[in-house]
Amino acid sequence: MRQIVRYCLLSFFLLFAGSLTTPLRAQFYSVQTNTLKLATITFNAEGSMMLSTHWTLNLGFSYNPWNFSDTRKIRHFLLEPGARYWFWQTYAGSFISMYAMGARYNVAWEGKYRYQGWGYGAGMTYGRSWLLSKRWNMEVEAGLGLLVAPYTKYRCEHCGDKVKSGTYFLPAPKVAFNLVYLF
Repeated sequence: MRQIVRYCLLSFFLLFAGSLTTPLRAQFYSVQTNTLKLATITFNAEGSMMLSTHWTLNLGFSYNPWNFSDTRKIRHFLLEPGARYWFWQTYAGSFISMYAMGARYNVAWEGKYRYQGWGYGAGMTYGRSWLLSKRWNMEVEAGLGLLVAPYTKYRCEHCGDKVKSGTYFLPAPKVAFNLVYLF
């Protein structure tokens, strides 16, 4: 599975890098951050490039290295490559988005156990973008995906014996309030 995720990310990167070296008529890019994730002290950013008047390609990441307390942590690194179809024109109006996700996580929450592993999945969202100025947009986005999360369960947060391994199939809601810079 790791090879599939690596292959997808490498393909997306090569496509993105190739588009930067090819002179296109309407090169248009954006960088955005999800302010809701920032409120949970999760670093996040997403880069996007216009492919046509209705399609954009995007790659987002989020990273949370923090422990909230001795018994609480939601450490993770998440990559989300995806594509958006804009109903009116790129970076304005309504859109639907299809995305994949790959994550590495280490979670403990007020209990005797810690869960660690990789996760992968896919989902869809619907959103709307409003022009604030020539270079700034605001987006609201909501949707649902499926996360497959193979895990290893350990006793206690810092150390401990391996208790068991398994796989969770989790619904993964996505809610975003993005601040977008266009260039």
